[in-house]
Amino acid sequence: MITDWTGREAAALRAALRMSVREFAAHLDVSARIVCRWEAERECITPRPLSQQLLDAALRLADDETRQRFDALLSPPVATGEDAERVVAALDGCHTDAGALDAVAEVLAGLRKLEDATSAADVLPSVHQHTALASRLADNARGDVRPQAVGLLSELEQYEGWLAIPTQRWDDARHHLDRAATLALEADDPQRLATALSFQAYRHILTGQLRQAEALNRAAARDTRVDPGLRAYMIFQRAEVLAHDGDRTAALDALNEAEASLDRIDVDELPASSYWYTPAVLLGHKGFVLAALGDVTAARRAAAESLEAMPPEWAASEWAEQHRQLAELDH
Repeated sequence: MITDWTGREAAALRAALRMSVREFAAHLDVSARIVCRWEAERECITPRPLSQQLLDAALRLADDETRQRFDALLSPPVATGEDAERVVAALDGCHTDAGALDAVAEVLAGLRKLEDATSAADVLPSVHQHTALASRLADNARGDVRPQAVGLLSELEQYEGWLAIPTQRWDDARHHLDRAATLALEADDPQRLATALSFQAYRHILTGQLRQAEALNRAAARDTRVDPGLRAYMIFQRAEVLAHDGDRTAALDALNEAEASLDRIDVDELPASSYWYTPAVLLGHKGFVLAALGDVTAARRAAAESLEAMPPEWAASEWAEQHRQLAELDH
């Protein structure tokens, strides 16, 4: 139980329950304005005694899975034990070793899984802290370990850029993704470079800048040294750009190519940095292409099949919101 609730714990409970602000307010029988204030002021606000009791009751009645998500939100992944000692030693001016980088990479993997269960806003503070940490580790890295350190920093910058997109902080997304691409070039890391460029292309699709999206997508696909999941995503992305641009024939050709590429994906072999590029998720991107082509019925069907094939926690995640909206789209 929580001894004294603040806005931070209240926000974590809402995220764990996977409710919107309005749904959470109705669940507690308080106003949405109060919930917004809790989330805006976080640790700086303490709900009134009656609201504390309502929050107590909501947590007490929550199922075990919700409680686990709540606990995870309040205690995000951190390096511990010997891993923490390696990181501290590197930060104290000693050389950065592979063990310290592996420890941070493991935390990053945990934060990605936590985002699946919560939201971008919930994990962003921890990701930002670890980006700063990785930057210092890269500064201290020498010799053969430096490409690994720079590559890890690229991935964290890339992740910060991705997390800025759901809240439409377009300039922040551009800044982090540009930096991620530059670092990936230094590290000669085609996987991270292609991911950063494809995320930039996605940002441009969302903001209606199709020429830039097309150029970035082509740049992302230039190096063939990427895993089959990411490569399939980039082909679906190219099909979506072409569909939005009105080139139906080229979009359908790219869509057929993308669907054929799904057979080359071995889910068990996907790297930690792109574990979500599974056939189940990418089927939803087929829906985005079909929607852009105006085939709403087929688009809804593809989105619904995608959600059905995903793990339940993915289907309910914030990043799957577009899939859910498309599955419920009216004719």
